[in-house]
Amino acid sequence: MKRALALVLLILLLVPLVLADEYGEEDEYEAGYTAFAVAGVAMIAVGVIYYSLTKRKLLIIHKKSSEWGFEIKPEQPYVTVFGPIYPLTIHHVLTITGTLLVFVHFFSCDNYSGLAGGTGLSMAITLVLLNVSGFVGRYIHGKVTLAAKKHDSAMAKKFVRILGHWKKVHIALAIIFAILLIIHLNAVD
Repeated sequence: MKRALALVLLILLLVPLVLADEYGEEDEYEAGYTAFAVAGVAMIAVGVIYYSLTKRKLLIIHKKSSEWGFEIKPEQPYVTVFGPIYPLTIHHVLTITGTLLVFVHFFSCDNYSGLAGGTGLSMAITLVLLNVSGFVGRYIHGKVTLAAKKHDSAMAKKFVRILGHWKKVHIALAIIFAILLIIHLNAVD
């Protein structure tokens, strides 16, 4: 599974080098590869929504299984997804891959002046901070799990408290990204 994910990421990173720009023209005020940005933001959104819905068990529950599958039920939660990896891992793969796709679009721009360029630059910085924050959160979550396995309640409580503070920062960064995205989309032609 890890090799397949690595292969997909490698292909996604190499595709922009093979494909030509959308119009074949260079305009220093416009970024190319808009389709990559759209796909990237969509992947990020799906990763966030899927993780949020499975974590809260509102509409979807995720059960660990050796094979992928799903089951639809008429009562809540309406969908049960079966898979060999956890929802948090799905969230990580989709958001990191989405960020890489968005960066293809971001790096194709030569000029970051104006509202569109400024919000684009701000979104790129926010995405970097979100991804770094995600890795920090994964580290803290690992510490909580380790403390629970060792039955060290004092250490577990300490890291749960830290995780609560981290969550507020991570959500604030996600909201900032969403606001910047709305401004950016309204600023471009």
